[in-house]
Amino acid sequence: MALPVATAHAEPTPSASSVQKKLDALNKQVDQLVEKYNQAEEDLKSAKAKLKAARKAAAAEAADFEKTRARIAEMAATAYKNGDMGDVAGFVGTGDPQNVLDQTAVFAHLSRNRSSELTVFLAAAQRLQRQQAQAQEAYDDVLRRSKELKEQKQKVEKSIDTQEKLLSRLGVTPDRPSGGGGGTYTGPASGSARVALQFAYAQIGKPYQYGAEGPNSYDCSGLTMRSWGAAGVNLPRTTYSQYSATKRVAKSDLQPGDLVFFSSLGHVGLYVGNGQMVHAPRTGKNVEVVNITSGYYATNYYGAGRP
Repeated sequence: MALPVATAHAEPTPSASSVQKKLDALNKQVDQLVEKYNQAEEDLKSAKAKLKAARKAAAAEAADFEKTRARIAEMAATAYKNGDMGDVAGFVGTGDPQNVLDQTAVFAHLSRNRSSELTVFLAAAQRLQRQQAQAQEAYDDVLRRSKELKEQKQKVEKSIDTQEKLLSRLGVTPDRPSGGGGGTYTGPASGSARVALQFAYAQIGKPYQYGAEGPNSYDCSGLTMRSWGAAGVNLPRTTYSQYSATKRVAKSDLQPGDLVFFSSLGHVGLYVGNGQMVHAPRTGKNVEVVNITSGYYATNYYGAGRP
């Protein structure tokens, strides 16, 4: 008996609204990943500075150790010639503090007559060992941070790829990054806020790039940091730290130049006035001015801060 032929069914084409919903969720995910990437990079800078300082301190201790080792070697040789003790010149010739510390019994023998000098030597050896351990710990921390950065970057790039495919399925062609061109702020802001907005407007048309702080491309917090930096106000690097470093402002009290945050601190822009902000949006788009009173930004509004 002939079996019925199975009919292949194509996956139903998702509606524009369902794809837009997925796209919005992906935008939130990308925003969060980018800011975590930025925070990890700030931590990496700190870890590298710590490692550099530890190595410098260890080098200084090594110099002290070598000077004292030479003096103790001379003392040991003299003691041997005088028949004060057995052959100890070999172990004091080592440059390894651990080997020195392992010979405390021998040093105890020498210390009956030269306790002050030996105490200094042992202290130098202990300091060197401690500094080397601290330098190694800092180095390991840098390696761990580097791995985290790489993993987070891969997640961002994967999310970006998915985002672009969703845009294509929506039939939306992303803005192509251009060389800029800029704009001019003509609103009512004054003082530092006006300088910050003038800077931000001058970046309009420049491409978004995560981790970028200008001058040719920006991510969201990179743009806000540089904009207020142009006005002489030093904002920290990430959305999280910028939110913490600014004064809370009610949505009804927003003024031009205020920082406006979205998606659980995943995104930030500069309020322009009239319900608009200038910001660096996401990969595939350029710095632009958008309305925040409806749609995605209205739905995902988190709060505001005044530098």
